[in-house]
Amino acid sequence: MGSSALSSPCSNRKPGDCNTPAAAPATSAPSAGVPAALADFLDAFANLDWDRFRAHFADDACVVHPAVRAERVCGRADVEATFARVFAQERAAATKGPPYLELRPEDVLVQPLGPDAAVVSFHLRNDQRLARRTVVFARRDGAWRIVHLHASNLPRP
Repeated sequence: MGSSALSSPCSNRKPGDCNTPAAAPATSAPSAGVPAALADFLDAFANLDWDRFRAHFADDACVVHPAVRAERVCGRADVEATFARVFAQERAAATKGPPYLELRPEDVLVQPLGPDAAVVSFHLRNDQRLARRTVVFARRDGAWRIVHLHASNLPRP
């Protein structure tokens, strides 16, 4: 396998060029609605707006969310059961809100996979951890839906 097989859209750019959705390749026009879908998803999550939040997931979505459950969960019922616990925990711990959570994505990278799919990766930071997120969006019935979300967290030094 040549090194080009491992290159990313950011591999030939200056450091920092891939820190915003605008740094995505020029072919991102078909996935132009993905940043707005991500922003609405994160806003719904920050405000613990259950109906708007759950509407972002495809019926066959899979989620890896180790803070809640170590194994991957797939399908609307299991994904919603996983996040229902998160929503309940966040509401119980809230001292103010809405918004209940501060979710400010950094280093956002949108990578189109064709006219109807895109991968988005980003970081969320706070004093305790670096939260890494990868979200796969697919256009379903005219709307961008999450088909896969992978979350992992690293403690801050």
